[in-house]
Amino acid sequence: MLGNRLDAWGLPMRVMHGIGMGLVLILIIHGWWMTEFAARESRFEQYAWHASLGYALLLLTALRITWRGLYKAPALPAESLKWERNLAALGHMALYAFMLSCAILGWALAGTFSQPLDAKLFGFIPVPMIMSGEEIHGLLEEKHAFFAWTLAALVVSHLVATAYHQFYKKDKLLQRMF
Repeated sequence: MLGNRLDAWGLPMRVMHGIGMGLVLILIIHGWWMTEFAARESRFEQYAWHASLGYALLLLTALRITWRGLYKAPALPAESLKWERNLAALGHMALYAFMLSCAILGWALAGTFSQPLDAKLFGFIPVPMIMSGEEIHGLLEEKHAFFAWTLAALVVSHLVATAYHQFYKKDKLLQRMF
């Protein structure tokens, strides 16, 4: 079923969730590795590869938000408490906001290198730069890193909440997505 059911997400959202989860994890780990450990002479190539994945995450996140607007989300378990419902809504909004913000900051950052990145969506679709100027590079780099690490913390919180539902409450919440 393509659309969401009352008790589960539809196949498109499940696929987008899985791909998004993979992209976020790869981008966070790769971003940390390329800024801390990659050989200096290979970093520019790494930045371009990282940006290409970031553009894909931006597109995917926009698609997920659109899907959420078109189709009603499956109901939470009936025994969910009000604070759990509110925290779930806030957590998901924060995840979407930080995925978008981090990707947009990265996109802005891509144009501020001394030689702007030639990163392409999916490796072949040119992406125009939305910012330029080396003078703002440091600020954008700092903000992008802050948003990335905050996103990482939100992902960990999301995983902890999932484990809480799966192993403590045993309310089958996880089955809505998988």
